[in-house]
Formats: sequence, C-alpha cells, structure tokens
Amino acid sequence: MKKNFLLLLVVTALTLLIAIGLIRTLAPALLGGPADLRLVQLDEKQPAFFKGVFREGPARKTDITTTKNALVKDPLTRLRGRPMLPPMLAALGPHDLLGFRNPAVPVAADIVTIGDSMTYGNNASMLQNWPGNMQVSLQREDVTVYNMSIGGWAAVQYLDMLDYAQAFRPYVVVIAFYTGNDPIESFQMATGNDNWKWLMQDADVDPGITLDGLPEFTLNIPPEQQWPVTFDDGVSTVFTPQLRQISNIPHPAIDAGYTIMARAGQLIAEKAMQLDIQPVFTIIPTKELVYADKVNAAGLAVPDSYREQVSAETGRIQKLSAALQAIAGARYVDVVKPLQRAALGSDGLYPVTNNGHPVAAGYKVIGDSIAATIADMVPELPCGLYATPYDDTNTYILMLNSEGVWYFTAEAVIERNGWPAGEVPMVDQRQLLRMPQRGPVTEINPPRFGPTACQH
Repeated sequence: MKKNFLLLLVVTALTLLIAIGLIRTLAPALLGGPADLRLVQLDEKQPAFFKGVFREGPARKTDITTTKNALVKDPLTRLRGRPMLPPMLAALGPHDLLGFRNPAVPVAADIVTIGDSMTYGNNASMLQNWPGNMQVSLQREDVTVYNMSIGGWAAVQYLDMLDYAQAFRPYVVVIAFYTGNDPIESFQMATGNDNWKWLMQDADVDPGITLDGLPEFTLNIPPEQQWPVTFDDGVSTVFTPQLRQISNIPHPAIDAGYTIMARAGQLIAEKAMQLDIQPVFTIIPTKELVYADKVNAAGLAVPDSYREQVSAETGRIQKLSAALQAIAGARYVDVVKPLQRAALGSDGLYPVTNNGHPVAAGYKVIGDSIAATIADMVPELPCGLYATPYDDTNTYILMLNSEGVWYFTAEAVIERNGWPAGEVPMVDQRQLLRMPQRGPVTEINPPRFGPTACQH
C-alpha cells in the first residue's frame, strides 16, 4: 500500500512538472510573468522579424538606384514597392519601410490615399505628386497624409489595401481609379490570382470571360500609334490613343473590369464606414481625354483612334462615376473637368513625350481639387481639459493645448490652473495620436494650462 502511494505521488509530481513546463512554454502569461521577456525559439516557418522587415532594403542591392529595382513581386498584390528605396532621378521614391512613397511610416495618418502610378506620382517628386499637392492645398499643418499607392495596381489592390490602411486610424481614405489601365488590370487580377477570384462572383461577372479579341498592346508603342501635337501656345505632347483605347473599348473583359471597379468601390465604402472612415473616390482620366477640349479648340485634324478613345472613355467615366456617387455615405470628386480647364492654358500638364503620367502642374490640379472637397473632413485639433481611459475603471485627465498633450497627476494642480470642478469630456483617441506627447503638468501657469490657453 505504501509503495503504491509513493508511486502515485511520484507520477502526480511528474505530471504537474510537465504541465507547468508546457504552460511556461506555450502560455507563459498564465503563470503571471511577462510574456514579452521570455526567450522563444526561432520557427523556421516564420522568419525573424527584423530579418523579414529589412530583407529587401537598399543594402541588399548594389544597383538599387536603377528603376528596375523600384518594385518587387508579391503573391497577393502582384507588385509592391521596394522598402527604403532612395529618391531616384526618374522621379521615383523615396520609399518608406513598407515600400510606399512617404518619408516615414507614421503611427497614425489623418488621410490615406490609395491608387496606382497616377497617385504614386511618376514624373514628379514625392512633394509634387497629387497627395503632396493636396496636403499643401489643405493648409493644415496638423493633418498627416499617408500615400499607399504603387504603379501597376488597380481596383483589387485598392480594396486589399483598405484592410491595412485602417491601422493608421484615418478620418478619410481617398481612392483614385485610373481609366488608362485600371479596367484591364482589375480584370486580370481578379481572374488570374486565386486569392481574388471570389471578387468575380461577388461582382456577378461571368467567369468564362477572357481577353480574346482584345488588340495586342505593349508599352513600347510603335511610331505609327503615336500622335505628336504642338499647340499654338507652345504646349507639346504625344498622344497614344490606341494604347489607352484598349481599357475603354466595348469588350466583355473591359466591361467586367469596370464592373469589378464599381463593386470594389462599394466594398471599400462599406468597410470604411464600418470603421468610421470617410470614403472618397475620384477617377483620373487619360492624357487624351484631358486635352480633348484643347484639341477641339485648336481645330486639329484628329485621328479616328483619338476620337474613338475620347468618346469611349467619356462614356465609361460617366457610368463609373454615377455608380460611385450612388454609394450611400461616400463622396466623389470630379477631377476631369478641372484638368480639362487647366489644359486650355499654356502650362503643360504632361510631358512632351508619350508618357501618360502628369508632371507637377497636372498633379497640382488633381491635388487642389480633392483638397477642396475633403478640407472639412478632418476635425481641428482639440484644446482644453479632456479625459482618456487608462483602464476599465480609471482615466487620465489631460490638458491639450497648442504644444501638445499634457497630463495632470494631481487634482490640486488642475484646480490651481483655473479649471472648475465638474465632468470632463472624453477625447477621441485618434486626436491624441495627432499631437506631440509632452508629459506631466507640474507648474501652476493658467495662461499655458488653464481655460484661457484655448482662447487664442
């Protein structure tokens, strides 16, 4: 009997030790110790964090300053920007650690812009693309804009990026479609990538549609498909209507591409509003459509391909913009008319070559137009006495002034700075992320920390 008891005791002790060991390994927080201080083994299926973050940085490439290294392949988005790309002479970069064209990755951003190379800003510096011009036009030093755009993206990637954009807790997300290639690229992405084929069914698109029958196209445009034009005011450029016509001609795949774009817009808006983010849409037109009124006013002999392109694209934009404007709660910004008006002037909005991206002057028109619509969508920074949660039962009492966020450590300091007793309103956490964190209020200085601090 005694021998059996000792055996049972030994077995119980060993079982307890094994259980504690498993808990310590798999769930250390259950034992009361800080889980983040415990050593863990590297899992070969999961790369080490910093090795993963920095693996594609510029130090890994000796020829990083060439344009071919600005993008890398990605299984979900097809392409993405190379992280930490330096500014390049071809008006690309710089890229932040996520591979987007920003000086850095912020903790929070008031406005997130999502698009393709038209929003990335090919042909212009980072400060001269339309998100950069928009930020200047807003005349709000307190507003942060973060650009999540990559050349070669389309509606599928825009929808995908919203899931990541929400991490910045924005008030506004601006989605910019481009009629020059978004329709065909949206169709190709939804049909050619297994991760996005569900969007075909969701958009009620026939899965049997193919690109058969579409004209072959290449970015190396042959001379016979280029139409160089010089206007009387000295503005020169080269149109490529046959290339841009491909994404707008009547064809089942192009029809499906536009349907996918409209459905992606709906899904983006629905998700954004669930997250308390204001969705804003715009459609950036081709160079050919922007200059259509100028071409007509000049009385030029217009090639049939140019006339057909402008007519087809106009109809496509009318239909897509109507669908986007019909989305409850969303806002739409027309940049076609402002661009066409600006094109009538003597400032060139596009390069003198066949490149279809705007130059700084063209991007400014887009940025200014969008800024005029969204100027009131980001609230002004608060000023005064506020509270913010500390845990489930306690709060911090804060002083928000032009310097940033301060916190009080004693009620006596609050009273002696001139604040009357009473209920203190709660502040939106997103507002605090927009302001510098200053520290505790330790002095009695009513002009700085009292009610009069907010009367300036």
